[in-house]
Amino acid sequence: MLHSVGLLLLAQTIAVICFPCSTTDQRRRIIVDQDGGGDDAWALLMLLMNENQFNVSVEAITCTYGNTDLENSVRNAARILDSLNRRDVPLFRGTSERLITPAPARDDNGYFWGEDGFGDVVFDGEPDLTDIPDEHAVMKMYQLIRRYPGEITILCLGPLTNLAMLFKMFPHAKKDIAQIYILGGNRYGVGNTAYAAEFNFLTDPEAANIVVNNAPTMLNIVPWETVLDLERIFPIEWRFEVFKQPRNRAVQILNEVESVVYANISSWTPCDMYAAAVLLDSCLINLENRYKADVELSGRITRGMLGILYREDREHQFNVNIIDEIDEDALKQMVVDLNREPCERNVRRC
Repeated sequence: MLHSVGLLLLAQTIAVICFPCSTTDQRRRIIVDQDGGGDDAWALLMLLMNENQFNVSVEAITCTYGNTDLENSVRNAARILDSLNRRDVPLFRGTSERLITPAPARDDNGYFWGEDGFGDVVFDGEPDLTDIPDEHAVMKMYQLIRRYPGEITILCLGPLTNLAMLFKMFPHAKKDIAQIYILGGNRYGVGNTAYAAEFNFLTDPEAANIVVNNAPTMLNIVPWETVLDLERIFPIEWRFEVFKQPRNRAVQILNEVESVVYANISSWTPCDMYAAAVLLDSCLINLENRYKADVELSGRITRGMLGILYREDREHQFNVNIIDEIDEDALKQMVVDLNREPCERNVRRC
């Protein structure tokens, strides 16, 4: 009898451990707003390989500029979809520049991901872009939100220009957005570009300001400092050892890209993939804190910085949920698990 009870308790424990926190009976519908870099590709891989396991559906990929220009952003997303046999997921062209132009001149280091966002690697063949609709990404976002009120989660992986335009063009539709996740901004003013700002927010500070101040729901933000904290568990040697023998074409593509991009870098930072992972499974979040925040627009050295207003501590004023710590072991396992055949676990739409 005791043996049977023990087995039952063990089975219940295993079930609790294995059951994703974010899973619900209702399938979550995702719009991915991406800017065409290699880390965007990892985020797409993370989502598309795990749709069934975490009960999500990628309804559309909306493209913007950032890691590269708009056309390369579209091309890179299409290349990843082709590699996973997932061109059923529609692609849409969005904004090609920030709200206020011209943008500041780039520094001498250029783009981290190369001019084309994929390390300027020459691939055999190009993805077919002829079937991409003329419809603007912001219009598609609006249509999906109206079609599925309360069901759409938006994952923003680049500058927030598309989302800011959505808020300004269709303010009445904001209330129907279920959740918003953002890779961007910073927690303590640690920048990865000029001075004190993170790249996505600095690329279009006005758009970031609009989103932070007009969001209809709490913004779940994975900031730059959280990315930095994860560098130590992802040495570049580990990354290439894990994916040394790619089992899907997407990983093979990313091996080619990152062998160039990370040639002289010791740590792997697939930033956007972290935001995709916590969207899929909130169990990954070890520490999160809610605050009132704003985006600095006029500071000489702080323009584009996400400022935490620590004195504004009344709960009804909170607008950001900062994801400070991610479960390292669980995250690493999700990353390792990406090296599999595309349809090995998820047979939906293959």
